[in-house]
Amino acid sequence: MDTNYRKKRIREIVSVSIKHGLKKGINNPEQLKCTLEELGPTFVKIGQILSTRPDILPSEYIHELQKLQDDVKAEKYDVMVEVIENELGKSIDEIFLQFDKTPIASASLAQVHLAKLKTGENVVVKVQRPNVKEKMTADIAILRKLAPVINLTPTGSAMDAREVVEELADATEKELDFVNERRNIETFAENNKDVKFILCPKVYEEYCTDKIIVMDYIEGIKIDDIDKLKDEGYDLQDLASKLTYNYFKQIFEDGFFHADPHPGNILIHDKKIGYIDFGLMGQLDNSLKKKFNEFLEGVVDRDINKMSKSILKIGIKKGPMDIKKLSNDIEIMYEQYIEESLFDFDLPQIMEEVLKVCKDNNIHMPKDITLLIKGLMTIQGVIAKLDKEINIMDIAIPYMKNRYIDEKLNTLDLSKIVEEIYTIVKANMKLSVKFLDLINQAINGKLKLQMDLKDGREIINELNKMINRLVFGMIVAGLVVSSSLVITANIGPKIYGISLIGITGYLGAAVAGFWLLISIIRSGKM
Repeated sequence: MDTNYRKKRIREIVSVSIKHGLKKGINNPEQLKCTLEELGPTFVKIGQILSTRPDILPSEYIHELQKLQDDVKAEKYDVMVEVIENELGKSIDEIFLQFDKTPIASASLAQVHLAKLKTGENVVVKVQRPNVKEKMTADIAILRKLAPVINLTPTGSAMDAREVVEELADATEKELDFVNERRNIETFAENNKDVKFILCPKVYEEYCTDKIIVMDYIEGIKIDDIDKLKDEGYDLQDLASKLTYNYFKQIFEDGFFHADPHPGNILIHDKKIGYIDFGLMGQLDNSLKKKFNEFLEGVVDRDINKMSKSILKIGIKKGPMDIKKLSNDIEIMYEQYIEESLFDFDLPQIMEEVLKVCKDNNIHMPKDITLLIKGLMTIQGVIAKLDKEINIMDIAIPYMKNRYIDEKLNTLDLSKIVEEIYTIVKANMKLSVKFLDLINQAINGKLKLQMDLKDGREIINELNKMINRLVFGMIVAGLVVSSSLVITANIGPKIYGISLIGITGYLGAAVAGFWLLISIIRSGKM
């Protein structure tokens, strides 16, 4: 953008900020919202990006910024056609059989039109507004200069104004790159291709550029339109369970999740859950997934020490920090949940509390973790509308247990298991062989015993008892080993997600072992 635009824009930003009292820092959520609205569409988008960052802003600011409406006056049809034709190098009539002049959605970055390809597919065409990239880039550059003058963060934030601007710059660059969004759609579709109840739009790559995306049109019912879903005969509890289960799959299996799963981005079509708008996605690499899993294990196990250590592994120190204070803060936070049933935990609420603790201890969470927390908070709100009785933990805990068993099963080394069983059996067999040799010698008349013949029958009886106990002990050991393998494999009918065969084996071994112990104690020969 030219120098005159920048000078004019700087004056406007400073003037509006001072008008709403932002020069000395952000002190009121409504102040911030009004400032962004007055500064226009690009700042509305900035506000929406900030609304996904509970690590930067307190919850009251997040809730206020979520009210920002990205409903911008539509660009003229001719202007958008010019963008499409310049990008694709063909006239619009050569590309589309039909193209609706009135957009079905109009936002600060882009607007969306319905169309039909020459091949007959009904599609949506997302077209970036002309010059929006240049304007937003210029506004971000201006904010970089103004960051030391106008404080963009509330008092007590773990991030300063410069860091916030850099975060905004990174998020804006991704939102403005439609190639990135196209890849997001393709990755999401690949990850969920085997999930029968998930629907993802097909992307038509030949019509896509960094300013245009053409994809299948999904005509469905918004997931929060409860009355319409009921009229269509949908089982709301089933939808809630499937939605939750799949979201946990996105997080823990794929490490690639929809970071903005609000009702407008989730449609129900032909008994399937369809996601749309993939501009904001979160990603957890294997290392981050492992650390986050450790934290969740601490939550489930009610282990404050494990939670504290995992937070230190995940977070980034942004100032002086007292580990003892961090542990104490987590313990105080956790005490309000400690008496609750495991299935009554509100995971998003716990995560939000953890963010507050991190702020107070100068720890900054990675962006993808904050996106995850935002996603969990949003998805729980959607789930609650479908089924008021279900809690996100109702699905999370069984899912995590199954995942834990699967992971352990996948990492089992069969050769080591066989080796351990062989060692146990071999040790017992050596002992039993000696007893058998002893019996054979007695049968063959080779056993030399120095005893009175009148006590011979009693000694043989005692010997039989010893051998019986040894064999009985080997059977108990075999039951324990085989039941452990069955429990690990999690096969057969289940009770509370645990193999019934394995439980039965353990109970049998316990009863038999207890009986053997009692008989030994009664004999008086320990």
